[in-house]
This record gives sequence, C-alpha cells and structure tokens, in this order.
Amino acid sequence: MTLRHPWAFAVAHLGKPVENRDWDDRLAELMGLPQLVGETIAIHGGSAPQRPRSGKHWSALATSNPWRQHCEDLQGVHQILAGELPDSAAQYLARRGVSTLTPEVFILPGIVATAVISGTTRDSRDRWAAHGALHILLRDVFTLPEPVQCPGAQGFWTVPDAIERAVTQQVNPTPTRAPQYGHLTAQEWLQ
Repeated sequence: MTLRHPWAFAVAHLGKPVENRDWDDRLAELMGLPQLVGETIAIHGGSAPQRPRSGKHWSALATSNPWRQHCEDLQGVHQILAGELPDSAAQYLARRGVSTLTPEVFILPGIVATAVISGTTRDSRDRWAAHGALHILLRDVFTLPEPVQCPGAQGFWTVPDAIERAVTQQVNPTPTRAPQYGHLTAQEWLQ
C-alpha cells in the first residue's frame, strides 16, 4: 500500500497504527480490503515531493503544490506527537546524523515496513485516526533496516517477486552458520 509522505515514515518510525482513507464502503470492497484483513502488506512511501527552489515559505505556495501538502501534513504529525519522539524515530535520526524532524527527514521512498491489516472501522479513537475517514487498522509493524526501492501504485497492489524477496530477506534474515573447526563447531572448539 503506497502512502504519501510523511505517512510511510509515521507508520515505520512513529507508531502510527491507522491508515486513513476517504474511501466509502463500496470502494473499499472494490479495492479488496475485506479480503486483506489478517494479511501482511508492504508499507510503501510514494514519490518524494520536491522542495521548491524559489525560497518561498511553504505556506506561500499554491494549495495544490505537493511540497505545501507535505508540510501541512507534517504540522499534523507534530501536533499528534506533542513533543514525544519514539525510540525508533530517534534511532533513525541518529543514523542520519540529524537531531530534528525536518521536512526532508520524513521522506522515505520505497517499501519501508510491513504490517498486518487487523481490520477496518470508521470510529477509531486512536490519535492518528482522521475523523470521518475509513480507518485501516495496522498491527505487527516491522520497520525495514533499509528501504527497498520500487515504484508504487494507488490502492493495494502486488509487490513484484524480486522486491518481495528483498523485503522478506530483511524481515526474516538467513541465519549465519557458526564457523567450523575441523569436525567441531566454534562453540565446541572454545570449550
């Protein structure tokens, strides 16, 4: 499922357990949402909005400008967080060498996490739930150590096999074998 920025970041790093859609029940049915309850999906960050070179403050841009929409959404994120920054986000910022959530930090293109759809409702009381929207409830979110780059699509879409393998490899890494010393394992050799 492709999410506009900053919402993919919010699911992956800020504990956002609800995806808000303006779908009516009929559209949700057409999108196949009821059949996806209980299924693991990929959380994909869509194409990145570009910061305008004009130097204008984002609020002076046209309301249809993607950068303005991104910055407006960020204001909503900051209000929801109310100064609280989950450990995952703090660790992400530390890896990037930054200390604050700037608009650029929220842009994570590609598959950034996996989650299980646990259900849908229109009356979630979660702080991330938008009033009047269809709330797709997410659980068991796993943030990928590295985003897997791929194009997305609107609604729900099938992840290509090669991309799915790359995501699965991060979710379930292949265990490494202990080195062998003759016929002894490393543990036996140390004893």
